Amino acid sequence: MLWIALFIIVASIVAVVGCYWAVTSAAEGRMFTDVSKTPERRVALLLGTSPIGRSGKPNQFFLRRIDATAKLYKAGKFSKLIISGANRPEEFNEPEEMKAALVRQGVPGSIMQLDGEGFRTINSIVRAKDVYGADSILIISQEFHNQRALFLAKHKGIEAVAFNASNTSSRKWRIKMLMRESLARVKATIEAMGL
Repeated sequence: MLWIALFIIVASIVAVVGCYWAVTSAAEGRMFTDVSKTPERRVALLLGTSPIGRSGKPNQFFLRRIDATAKLYKAGKFSKLIISGANRPEEFNEPEEMKAALVRQGVPGSIMQLDGEGFRTINSIVRAKDVYGADSILIISQEFHNQRALFLAKHKGIEAVAFNASNTSSRKWRIKMLMRESLARVKATIEAMGL
């Protein structure tokens, strides 16, 4: 029994590390942090997140994605924007909140399409192509999220690049996010395989 348990533990670690590496590798050369060097795409896909964090304070991921999107638009990097996130009437509507924040920064609401069915990253990616007809996109989120989104886009036949919005400066949150992302990448690998 001990050997079986040890084998399962080792196999699990290998699977997690393998999935993490596969997702990271798929994004190599396709992520940008400099607005001026970011390729232009007709359509950008802004991945949603809640405006308020679990602490009850403004979500830094939300604010930094908004800033990045506004800068990219003003630099002429896209002309259409899909905002994809969760629409939970009892809590918040991520696309609507993001739209309002972007309008306040001078991005016209007329270029935005709101997708309230983006409850998971794969939903956002697949719907960008199947519902909104975008097979070439500029994804906007933080680096850890963009890597996973690019991996999924590649496996779903979507030509994509990504812009990395600034990450949080909290070391505690980064460690927590690393642990969460490790499991999310295993799930993304399974989703990409269509299992």
